Parts: sequence; C-alpha cells; structure tokens
Amino acid sequence: MKLPGVKAAYWLQLLSYLSLIGFMTAWITVLAPPQTFPIGLVLIACIVPLLLPLMGVLHGRDKPINWAAYMSLLYFIHGTVEAFASPETRILGIIEIIISLTVFFSASLYIRHVSKH
Repeated sequence: MKLPGVKAAYWLQLLSYLSLIGFMTAWITVLAPPQTFPIGLVLIACIVPLLLPLMGVLHGRDKPINWAAYMSLLYFIHGTVEAFASPETRILGIIEIIISLTVFFSASLYIRHVSKH
C-alpha cells in the first residue's frame, strides 16, 4: 500500500526529472545553442544520459530513480559552472541548478518513503 507522501514524492521527482530533460533540450536547441559544437552532438552528450533510466523512473522503480538522482548532480555541477562562468547564460544555469536539486531531493524523498514501507 502506497501512502499519500509516497505518491506526492513520486510525482514531484517524475515532474522535476522530465522538466530537467525538457529544459536541457530547450537550452541546447533554442535558448542558447552551442556556437562551436554541432547541436546534435551536444544533445547526444547531454540528453541521452538522462534518457537511460527514464523507463524505470516512469514505473517508479528504486534503482533507476537512484541513478537519475545521482545523474542530476552532474547537471547541478554544469549549472553552477554556467552560472559563475558565463554572464550570458547565468539565469539558465540558475534554473538548471534549481531543477537538478529538485530532482535529487525529491528522488531521495521517494526512495526514503519506499524503503520504509
């Protein structure tokens, strides 16, 4: 039996995870496309790792959600570097930081709730 907190944590981590995928895709293709690398190559490098645990995340499985949480820390690092290094993409970096931390903490909350029951 799933408790209401588990369901809320699941939906929060799922929505934040999908938001991270959508935001990174928008950043690379529309908001600030790379000037020195092909867009397709950057999409493969940045988005494909997020897609690997997607099916498990959609089904609420523990290990893929854990992996998604760990991977979100790489996007936190990327957002931090962008926020400090590039004034043009500072706001995008801050948004990436917020979304990636939401993924991490909501996934941690979900795993904690699931492991208790």
